[in-house]
Amino acid sequence: MGAEARSAGGNGSSQAERRILLIEDSAVLSRRLVDLLSEPGRICVTAQAATQSEALLRLQEATYDVLVVDIELAEGNGVAVIRQVRQRYPPDEQPVVVVLTNYASDFVRDHCFAAGADYFLDKMRDIALLKAVVTDGHSKWSVG
Repeated sequence: MGAEARSAGGNGSSQAERRILLIEDSAVLSRRLVDLLSEPGRICVTAQAATQSEALLRLQEATYDVLVVDIELAEGNGVAVIRQVRQRYPPDEQPVVVVLTNYASDFVRDHCFAAGADYFLDKMRDIALLKAVVTDGHSKWSVG
C-alpha cells in the first residue's frame, strides 16, 4: 500500500521505521506521546514542534511518514500546518496526518478533514487508538 511502499523505499524489503513529526505545545503531553509512539524498528518520533512556525521549519528540514497534530498551538494552529503539508508533499509521498485534540466537536473535525487530515482523535477518549493509527494508518491523499 502507499505508506508501506514509501516507507520501505520501494525495494520490496520489510516496512521501515515510520518517521513521526509530533506537533504539540504541551511539554508534559509531548513526553508521554514520545514514550507511547517509540517502538524501535516500527515507529519513532524523529522531530517535535510546539508552534506553527516550528512545524513548518521541521517540514523544510526533513520528510515524515506521519504527522500527529494538535489544533491549538502556542503560536498559530495545526489546521494551517495541515494545509501546508498537503501542498508541500508530492502526491506519491503524502504523509498520514492524525489530528489529536481536546476540541473534538463536529465543526472542528469537519474543518480538519477539509484541510487534509486523515484521522481525527479526541485526546481524552481516543488516545488508546493513536499508536495503531500511527503504525498502520494510510493517507487518503497519497497516490501510488
